[in-house]
Amino acid sequence: MEIPYRVEHRNVKHPRLEFKDLQLLIILPHHTKDPTEIIARRKAWIERKWSQIQEAIKNSGEAEGFMIFGEKYTIENADVNKPAIDHAQKKIILNPKNQKHTKQLLNQLKKLLRRKLEEIIGEYSAKTGFKPEKIMIRRQRTKWGSCSSSGNISLNLKLICLPEEMIRYIVHHEVTHLKHRKHNGAFWQTISQEYPNYRQIEKELLTQWFKTEKLLQNLTRPKEGDP
Repeated sequence: MEIPYRVEHRNVKHPRLEFKDLQLLIILPHHTKDPTEIIARRKAWIERKWSQIQEAIKNSGEAEGFMIFGEKYTIENADVNKPAIDHAQKKIILNPKNQKHTKQLLNQLKKLLRRKLEEIIGEYSAKTGFKPEKIMIRRQRTKWGSCSSSGNISLNLKLICLPEEMIRYIVHHEVTHLKHRKHNGAFWQTISQEYPNYRQIEKELLTQWFKTEKLLQNLTRPKEGDP
């Protein structure tokens, strides 16, 4: 099985593997030059993760239009002064060739997502007693979300496409990191109390990762023949 990979040397004590941009990233301490040993030792994990990624890409299928909180929206490319989201008709109107339109639309989506996230995080914080210092929304390249050591939670703009139940799972995942920093047994035990089917959700999220990427590209890439 040919799996593309690249090697980076960082100030770390132990080698680390992760998949990023559809290739394996091998992170090595500066004193370790050859990745052969870690590749051989983690071969089964690497091949399993790669197979899961390929299956998720296949299952993501075609992604037309856009989705907001799991509901389908059509994209109408038009020569308009500014982009608009018509929730009544489930339609997004913009000129994708206008870079300002794309930025303005992404800002509108970010505001919609922030309102939803603040509501959900408020519920979980009241329930668990853990509250993030700050909530940030970004176009993260490899993660749905992350939690910093200072208690800041970053969440991916791609969440705007997901149904609310999946958003709630991701929020719960990151809020749990305020208590359990690592993905250890205590962390997953806490997750399973709220989401006993978390393994199935994680599998579905991998498929959604590639699908939502296609949906966002529909907003930012003009099609031939568009105004």
